[in-house]
Amino acid sequence: MARFVRTRRRFLELAGSGAVVGIAGCLGGGGGQQGTETETETTTEAADDDHDEERPEGVSAEEFEHGPVPEAYRTALSQANERRDPDDLFTKEAVKFQEADDAVEAGLTEAGRDCGNCAEYIPDKNGDGFGACAKVEGYVDPADWSSLWESIEAAEAEADDEGGEDGGETAFVA
Repeated sequence: MARFVRTRRRFLELAGSGAVVGIAGCLGGGGGQQGTETETETTTEAADDDHDEERPEGVSAEEFEHGPVPEAYRTALSQANERRDPDDLFTKEAVKFQEADDAVEAGLTEAGRDCGNCAEYIPDKNGDGFGACAKVEGYVDPADWSSLWESIEAAEAEADDEGGEDGGETAFVA
C-alpha cells in the first residue's frame, strides 16, 4: 500500500506540473529567453514597418524630416499663395511639429486645425500622399500640425490688407 501512495502522489505531482506548464504556455507566460527575443524582434519589426508606411517609398527618415523635398515642392506656392523659400525654413522641432490629433490631445491646438487646412501647406503634387510647407523643412502629411498653423482665410485677409490687422486666427506658439 505504501508503494501505491507514492506512485499516486508522484502521478498527481506530474499531472499538476503538466497542467501548470500547459496553462502558462497558453497564457504566454514563462516562454523563456528565446520566446522573449522572438516577441521583441516581431514588435520591433512591426514598428519599423509602421514607420516605413508613414514615409513615401524610397525616402529615408532623414530626408522625410529635413528634406530635401521633391523638386515640385522646392519653391512651390502654398494654399495662400506664399512661395516656399528652401533657404529659410524652420526645423520641425522648432515649431512643435506633430500629428494634429496628438497636438489636440496635448492642448496645443483645437480639433480641425491641421496642415491640410493651413495657409502654409503645399498639397501633394506627386501622388505620394504627402505635401510640404512654405515655412517648415521636410515632408508634411495633411494630418500633421505645427505652431505655425494659420487659417487660409486669415492669411488671405492679411494679404488683402497688405500688413493690416491679423484676422485673429494665427496661432504661433514658440
